[in-house]
Amino acid sequence: MKDTDVVRAAEFIGAELPREAWPHWNQGWPRESEAALLDAIFSSRAAYGTPKTGVRAVVDRWRTHRSVAADDRLDSLPALAAFTDRGDELATILGNRQRVPGNYFTKAEGAARAAKALVESGCRSSADVEDTESLRSAVVSVPGLGPRTFETLVFLSGKLTVTSIDLLARFATEASSSEKLLSSTDAAELLVAVAEHLDVDVQTLTHAAWRYQRTAEQPRRSKKSTMPPAADPLAETA
Repeated sequence: MKDTDVVRAAEFIGAELPREAWPHWNQGWPRESEAALLDAIFSSRAAYGTPKTGVRAVVDRWRTHRSVAADDRLDSLPALAAFTDRGDELATILGNRQRVPGNYFTKAEGAARAAKALVESGCRSSADVEDTESLRSAVVSVPGLGPRTFETLVFLSGKLTVTSIDLLARFATEASSSEKLLSSTDAAELLVAVAEHLDVDVQTLTHAAWRYQRTAEQPRRSKKSTMPPAADPLAETA
Protein backbone atom coordinates (compact mmCIF):
# COMPACT_ATOMS: atom_id res chain seq x y z
CA MET A 1 0.00 0.00 0.00
CA LYS A 2 1.53 3.32 -1.08
CA ASP A 3 1.91 6.10 1.47
CA THR A 4 0.19 8.45 -0.95
CA ASP A 5 -2.89 6.20 -0.98
CA VAL A 6 -3.02 6.26 2.81
CA VAL A 7 -2.68 10.04 2.99
CA ARG A 8 -5.26 10.54 0.24
CA ALA A 9 -7.73 8.25 2.02
CA ALA A 10 -7.12 9.98 5.35
CA GLU A 11 -7.81 13.35 3.75
CA PHE A 12 -11.01 12.00 2.19
CA ILE A 13 -12.17 10.73 5.56
CA GLY A 14 -11.35 14.03 7.24
CA ALA A 15 -13.45 15.88 4.68
CA GLU A 16 -16.38 13.48 4.25
CA LEU A 17 -16.81 11.88 7.67
CA PRO A 18 -14.94 14.01 10.22
CA ARG A 19 -14.79 12.62 13.73
CA GLU A 20 -16.27 15.77 15.23
CA ALA A 21 -19.42 15.54 13.09
CA TRP A 22 -19.95 11.96 11.90
CA PRO A 23 -21.80 10.04 14.67
CA HIS A 24 -20.51 6.58 13.80
CA TRP A 25 -16.97 6.75 15.14
CA ASN A 26 -17.37 3.77 17.44
CA GLN A 27 -17.01 0.01 17.16
CA GLY A 28 -20.68 -0.79 16.74
CA TRP A 29 -22.02 -3.36 19.19
CA PRO A 30 -19.72 -6.40 19.14
CA ARG A 31 -20.84 -9.07 21.63
CA GLU A 32 -24.03 -7.08 22.31
CA SER A 33 -26.76 -8.67 20.22
CA GLU A 34 -29.61 -6.77 21.90
CA ALA A 35 -27.97 -3.41 21.18
CA ALA A 36 -27.09 -4.45 17.63
CA LEU A 37 -30.68 -5.43 16.89
CA LEU A 38 -32.10 -2.24 18.40
CA ASP A 39 -29.64 -0.15 16.37
CA ALA A 40 -30.42 -2.05 13.17
CA ILE A 41 -34.12 -1.31 13.56
CA PHE A 42 -34.18 2.15 15.13
CA SER A 43 -31.59 3.62 12.72
CA SER A 44 -33.92 2.95 9.79
CA ARG A 45 -35.31 6.22 8.41
CA ALA A 46 -34.33 8.16 11.52
CA ALA A 47 -31.63 10.50 12.77
CA TYR A 48 -28.88 8.49 14.46
CA GLY A 49 -28.39 11.17 17.08
CA THR A 50 -25.77 11.75 19.76
CA PRO A 51 -24.82 9.50 22.69
CA LYS A 52 -27.82 10.95 24.55
CA THR A 53 -30.37 11.13 21.72
CA GLY A 54 -31.70 8.96 18.92
CA VAL A 55 -30.55 5.37 18.56
CA ARG A 56 -27.93 5.41 21.28
CA ALA A 57 -30.45 6.86 23.74
CA VAL A 58 -32.76 3.94 22.95
CA VAL A 59 -29.94 1.50 23.70
CA ASP A 60 -29.06 3.34 26.92
CA ARG A 61 -32.68 3.22 28.12
CA TRP A 62 -32.83 -0.49 27.42
CA ARG A 63 -29.52 -0.98 29.23
CA THR A 64 -30.93 0.86 32.24
CA HIS A 65 -34.10 -1.25 32.18
CA ARG A 66 -32.03 -4.42 32.02
CA SER A 67 -29.77 -3.13 34.84
CA VAL A 68 -26.70 -3.88 32.75
CA ALA A 69 -23.65 -1.73 33.45
CA ALA A 70 -22.23 0.31 30.58
CA ASP A 71 -19.11 -1.85 30.54
CA ASP A 72 -21.13 -5.09 30.60
CA ARG A 73 -22.99 -6.75 27.73
CA LEU A 74 -26.54 -6.64 26.39
CA ASP A 75 -26.29 -10.06 24.84
CA SER A 76 -29.48 -12.04 25.42
CA LEU A 77 -32.01 -11.84 22.60
CA PRO A 78 -34.64 -13.70 24.66
CA ALA A 79 -34.81 -10.59 26.88
CA LEU A 80 -36.14 -8.58 23.92
CA ALA A 81 -38.23 -11.46 22.62
CA ALA A 82 -40.11 -11.49 25.93
CA PHE A 83 -41.85 -8.28 24.82
CA THR A 84 -43.33 -9.72 21.62
CA ASP A 85 -46.86 -9.34 22.99
CA ARG A 86 -46.03 -6.21 24.97
CA GLY A 87 -44.86 -3.86 22.24
CA ASP A 88 -46.44 -0.79 23.79
CA GLU A 89 -44.72 -1.45 27.10
CA LEU A 90 -41.38 -1.83 25.35
CA ALA A 91 -41.92 1.41 23.41
CA THR A 92 -42.48 3.18 26.73
CA ILE A 93 -39.31 1.69 28.20
CA LEU A 94 -37.28 2.75 25.15
CA GLY A 95 -38.87 6.21 25.05
CA ASN A 96 -39.45 5.91 21.32
CA ARG A 97 -42.66 5.33 19.37
CA GLN A 98 -41.31 5.55 15.83
CA ARG A 99 -42.85 3.00 13.51
CA VAL A 100 -41.26 0.56 11.10
CA PRO A 101 -41.43 1.26 7.34
CA GLY A 102 -44.94 0.46 6.19
CA ASN A 103 -46.37 1.68 9.50
CA TYR A 104 -47.17 -1.87 10.66
CA PHE A 105 -46.27 -1.30 14.31
CA THR A 106 -43.69 0.49 16.47
CA LYS A 107 -40.01 -0.19 16.02
CA ALA A 108 -40.03 -1.43 19.60
CA GLU A 109 -42.52 -4.14 18.70
CA GLY A 110 -40.54 -4.84 15.54
CA ALA A 111 -37.40 -5.38 17.64
CA ALA A 112 -39.23 -7.78 19.95
CA ARG A 113 -40.71 -9.70 17.00
CA ALA A 114 -37.33 -9.92 15.29
CA ALA A 115 -35.69 -11.11 18.50
CA LYS A 116 -38.34 -13.82 18.87
CA ALA A 117 -37.88 -14.93 15.26
CA LEU A 118 -34.11 -15.09 15.74
CA VAL A 119 -34.38 -17.03 18.98
CA GLU A 120 -36.74 -19.51 17.33
CA SER A 121 -34.09 -19.94 14.61
CA GLY A 122 -31.43 -20.78 17.18
CA CYS A 123 -29.87 -17.33 17.58
CA ARG A 124 -29.82 -16.31 21.24
CA SER A 125 -26.71 -14.12 21.50
CA SER A 126 -24.01 -12.43 19.42
CA ALA A 127 -22.10 -15.70 19.28
CA ASP A 128 -24.95 -17.11 17.19
CA VAL A 129 -25.25 -14.16 14.78
CA GLU A 130 -24.05 -15.28 11.37
CA ASP A 131 -24.86 -14.51 7.75
CA THR A 132 -27.10 -17.52 7.18
CA GLU A 133 -30.24 -17.82 5.12
CA SER A 134 -32.25 -19.03 8.11
CA LEU A 135 -31.38 -15.99 10.23
CA ARG A 136 -31.85 -13.62 7.31
CA SER A 137 -35.28 -15.12 6.69
CA ALA A 138 -36.13 -14.77 10.38
CA VAL A 139 -35.46 -11.02 10.34
CA VAL A 140 -37.14 -10.23 7.03
CA SER A 141 -40.20 -12.26 8.05
CA VAL A 142 -41.09 -9.36 10.35
CA PRO A 143 -43.23 -6.82 8.44
CA GLY A 144 -41.31 -3.58 7.88
CA LEU A 145 -37.87 -5.15 8.24
CA GLY A 146 -35.74 -6.04 5.25
CA PRO A 147 -32.32 -7.26 4.10
CA ARG A 148 -30.64 -4.00 5.17
CA THR A 149 -31.86 -4.57 8.73
CA PHE A 150 -30.25 -8.00 8.73
CA GLU A 151 -27.02 -6.72 7.15
CA THR A 152 -26.80 -4.05 9.84
CA LEU A 153 -27.40 -6.56 12.63
CA VAL A 154 -24.63 -8.81 11.36
CA PHE A 155 -22.17 -5.97 10.83
CA LEU A 156 -22.81 -4.33 14.20
CA SER A 157 -22.29 -7.74 15.82
CA GLY A 158 -18.74 -7.69 14.51
CA LYS A 159 -19.22 -9.97 11.51
CA LEU A 160 -18.75 -9.23 7.80
CA THR A 161 -21.06 -10.45 5.07
CA VAL A 162 -20.03 -10.61 1.42
CA THR A 163 -22.18 -7.52 0.85
CA SER A 164 -20.34 -5.61 3.57
CA ILE A 165 -16.92 -6.67 2.29
CA ASP A 166 -17.82 -5.43 -1.20
CA LEU A 167 -19.18 -2.19 0.25
CA LEU A 168 -15.93 -1.51 2.12
CA ALA A 169 -13.96 -2.22 -1.05
CA ARG A 170 -15.95 0.48 -2.84
CA PHE A 171 -15.34 2.88 0.04
CA ALA A 172 -11.60 2.25 -0.04
CA THR A 173 -11.56 2.69 -3.81
CA GLU A 174 -13.27 6.06 -3.58
CA ALA A 175 -11.27 7.23 -0.58
CA SER A 176 -7.95 6.47 -2.25
CA SER A 177 -9.09 7.84 -5.64
CA SER A 178 -8.12 4.56 -7.25
CA GLU A 179 -9.10 4.23 -10.89
CA LYS A 180 -9.51 0.49 -10.41
CA LEU A 181 -11.81 -1.19 -7.90
CA LEU A 182 -9.66 -2.40 -5.02
CA SER A 183 -9.80 -6.04 -4.05
CA SER A 184 -11.18 -6.90 -0.64
CA THR A 185 -7.63 -7.69 0.51
CA ASP A 186 -6.25 -4.35 -0.67
CA ALA A 187 -9.21 -2.52 0.84
CA ALA A 188 -8.65 -4.20 4.21
CA GLU A 189 -4.94 -3.36 4.09
CA LEU A 190 -5.74 0.27 3.29
CA LEU A 191 -8.17 0.56 6.21
CA VAL A 192 -5.58 -0.89 8.58
CA ALA A 193 -2.95 1.57 7.35
CA VAL A 194 -5.33 4.54 7.52
CA ALA A 195 -6.43 3.57 11.02
CA GLU A 196 -2.80 3.60 12.12
CA HIS A 197 -2.27 6.94 10.36
CA LEU A 198 -5.31 8.44 12.14
CA ASP A 199 -4.44 6.79 15.46
CA VAL A 200 -7.79 5.02 15.73
CA ASP A 201 -8.56 1.31 16.04
CA VAL A 202 -9.41 -0.36 12.75
CA GLN A 203 -12.80 -1.64 13.96
CA THR A 204 -13.93 1.91 14.70
CA LEU A 205 -12.72 3.17 11.32
CA THR A 206 -14.36 0.23 9.55
CA HIS A 207 -17.69 0.98 11.22
CA ALA A 208 -17.51 4.68 10.32
CA ALA A 209 -16.57 3.84 6.72
CA TRP A 210 -19.28 1.20 6.38
CA ARG A 211 -22.00 3.56 7.61
CA TYR A 212 -20.75 6.30 5.28
CA GLN A 213 -20.76 4.12 2.19
CA ARG A 214 -24.18 2.66 2.99
CA THR A 215 -25.60 6.17 3.27
CA ALA A 216 -23.83 7.34 0.10
CA GLU A 217 -25.22 4.43 -1.93
CA GLN A 218 -28.74 4.55 -0.52
CA PRO A 219 -31.30 5.06 -3.30
CA ARG A 220 -33.14 8.35 -3.14
CA ARG A 221 -36.90 8.04 -2.95
CA SER A 222 -38.87 9.65 -5.74
CA LYS A 223 -40.40 13.03 -5.05
CA LYS A 224 -43.71 11.47 -6.06
CA SER A 225 -43.42 8.93 -3.26
CA THR A 226 -46.08 9.09 -0.59
CA MET A 227 -43.55 8.04 2.04
CA PRO A 228 -42.22 10.82 4.29
CA PRO A 229 -38.61 11.88 3.70
CA ALA A 230 -35.83 10.61 5.93
CA ALA A 231 -35.33 12.59 9.12
CA ASP A 232 -31.80 13.51 8.13
CA PRO A 233 -29.15 12.53 5.55
CA LEU A 234 -27.81 9.87 7.90
CA ALA A 235 -31.07 7.96 7.98
CA GLU A 236 -31.14 4.48 6.48
CA THR A 237 -33.90 2.36 5.06
CA ALA A 238 -34.70 -1.12 6.26
